[in-house]
Amino acid sequence: MRIGIDAKWYFNSHPSGKVVVENIVNHIVKLDTAIDFFIFLNKRDKHYKFPITQPNIHLVYVPNILNAITNLFVMPFYTSNYKIDVCLYQNYAPLFGANKIVNYVHDALFMDFPQFFSLKERIYFYPMKYVSKKADHVITISNSEKERMLKHKFCEEKNISVVYHGLGLVNNKSSINSANIHEKYNLPNKYILYLGRLNVRKNIQALLKAMPQISDEISLVIVGKSEHKTIDLDFLIEQLNIKDRVIKVGFIEFEDIEFFYKNANVFCFPSFAEGFGLPPLESMYYGTPVVVSNTTSLPEICGDSVLYVDPNNPAEIANQINIILGNEEVKNNLIKKGKQRASEFSWEKASTEILNILKTI
Repeated sequence: MRIGIDAKWYFNSHPSGKVVVENIVNHIVKLDTAIDFFIFLNKRDKHYKFPITQPNIHLVYVPNILNAITNLFVMPFYTSNYKIDVCLYQNYAPLFGANKIVNYVHDALFMDFPQFFSLKERIYFYPMKYVSKKADHVITISNSEKERMLKHKFCEEKNISVVYHGLGLVNNKSSINSANIHEKYNLPNKYILYLGRLNVRKNIQALLKAMPQISDEISLVIVGKSEHKTIDLDFLIEQLNIKDRVIKVGFIEFEDIEFFYKNANVFCFPSFAEGFGLPPLESMYYGTPVVVSNTTSLPEICGDSVLYVDPNNPAEIANQINIILGNEEVKNNLIKKGKQRASEFSWEKASTEILNILKTI
């Protein structure tokens, strides 16, 4: 059997896309060595060394103008040429090429929350609905997204499967200690952590508005790069008079992530809408109690291992954070439940489920 995987995000992409593609590819190729895997990579990344060498792995470099354009108009000729039996695509599956086509749609939030996306993004994403209808099968990342796609008629229910993301984190064995990290990023001793994209959908503004109702001894550390469709966080910080309590560190190195999670007193993720929500799970994995929004996929993914809030209510966000800060029993119970919940998600499991779909459609 010949399986193709659209892996153009493997080496270079937005961190969330790269994490998913890299982990799926790295695990799926090891599951069945009788299958020939054709890994379609971006031609501009040819100088990177692919980390796995197996006789059944075939690297194919394709030109990448734009993910949608390449998938719809370039990839079909490659999959036809290599006689691919089934091909897994990221978001945009073409109408021809491989014998069977599977579209891996990471989320369809733009359908129900257009206010969080630019016009350019909405125009770019909208064709996903129509190419999904033509695909032989669709995979998405949560039941919340499955229901959204069915509501908007992306496909028939019999043609869609849910495969949860995994966790690709490890306990850091490096010689860098906590004191070094605190000094490197000028971290306070006690802090609430937000880690993720910085845009209006992530609702960091509500977390900032909650800060005046939380003890002055606790700071807020914001990790992530600013994006479009955001608000002026610096102006809001000045307005709330909390400048001395908010540390924005921007992008951090992957090996430092563990220290930010482990040293945080609370992780707060007040997002308005998520397709899955990896950061709360990552925080649970590292033993930090979590406060998240009660919206979209987050209750499905986090279960009873977190405290929930209305993302439109800063007072409620502050209250739930204060409960964790002031109640050791609640905190320890959340840490215990969180570690158990995080252990239920793995890339091995996700890759096995995806491979079973690819082999059986």
